[in-house]
Amino acid sequence: MRNVFRAIGRYLRQTDLVLMFAAILASVYGLVLVLSATNATHTSSRTMVMQILCIVIGIAGMVVISRIDYHDMLNWWKVAAVAGVVALLLPYVHPYTVSGSADLSWINLGFTTVQPAEFVKLCFILTFAKHFDTVKDRLTSPLNVILLVLHAMVPIGIIVVQQDMGMAFVFAGIFVFMLFASGTQLRYFALGAVCLLAGTPIIWSKVFGNTQRHRILALFDPENSSLKDVSLQQLYGRSAIGSGELWGYGLFHGPRTQSPISGQLPERQNDMIFAVAGEELGFIGCIVILLLFLVLLVRLLRYVRMSKDPAGSMICIGVFSAFAMQIFINVGMVLMVLPVIGITLPFFSAGGSSMIASYWLIGLALSVYIHRKNEIFAGKED
Repeated sequence: MRNVFRAIGRYLRQTDLVLMFAAILASVYGLVLVLSATNATHTSSRTMVMQILCIVIGIAGMVVISRIDYHDMLNWWKVAAVAGVVALLLPYVHPYTVSGSADLSWINLGFTTVQPAEFVKLCFILTFAKHFDTVKDRLTSPLNVILLVLHAMVPIGIIVVQQDMGMAFVFAGIFVFMLFASGTQLRYFALGAVCLLAGTPIIWSKVFGNTQRHRILALFDPENSSLKDVSLQQLYGRSAIGSGELWGYGLFHGPRTQSPISGQLPERQNDMIFAVAGEELGFIGCIVILLLFLVLLVRLLRYVRMSKDPAGSMICIGVFSAFAMQIFINVGMVLMVLPVIGITLPFFSAGGSSMIASYWLIGLALSVYIHRKNEIFAGKED
């Protein structure tokens, strides 16, 4: 038993407690908001049990992953690549659509649902970091840049076909951040922007569905009667945040959050959890959320410089961009500056896949932090 406590103490001294506790505080804060958001609909008991269970699983996985040397994980890139593709294809085995969504990116396990793409983010970050590490001295070659692009297009393409545009944007953001951090010449980004611009009509008419097009149009004319069905969620969310003013109505007292009619604030425990914070805890409650994320993102960027090799830096950039994209998209959706594309707010939204994957991403970054020196877990402290 004494050895167990010594091991725990050594781990706590070697890990980054600031990042770890920022994540835990965020998930505890999120638990409170989810409890309030589900209170009026009488679904709080089951939701809370699942959320707590997923936090425990997430933290346990975070610790295990952080103790594995990220170099060993990079050496498993072939396994990660195959596992990532297989996981993304699993929804086709038994197609399942979550209520209120048109995408086919979920697996129904009977007692709960799982979104494989959340976990594939880890596989993608690892395989892309390994790919970059292999060609880092030959990035001036157009062929190597094209291969990196094709690498990213595999998961993004599968996700787009599944109509999960929110997750597709997250993966695209991870790819762009990591490619930019790799030192790839700016001319390739310019060329990519031109291609994207030229392909916009095709993307609009062939890739986006009617609902997705209407959600984008609703941003410019939310009061349009023909777009009301897709804009109401954001209109209610923005109204809830604005009504909370500085301090909010108080927990369990938000008019829209506590309405038994789910349509008063649709998906309040998921996509609109930031609106719940704004209504019940006001501007201060929202600022606390953003400050927790700021701590998390700054620590991750700090790891980029602390890493002992480019591969470790790329992993941290990938984890940073995964969180940054989800935070930006989710808050943008609630504030009605971005269309609704079904992205959770990490550590806050109800959802087991998102919670577990978020902690495991933190574990991946902590592996880089902990193993930045060679004496790790050999009895020596940093």
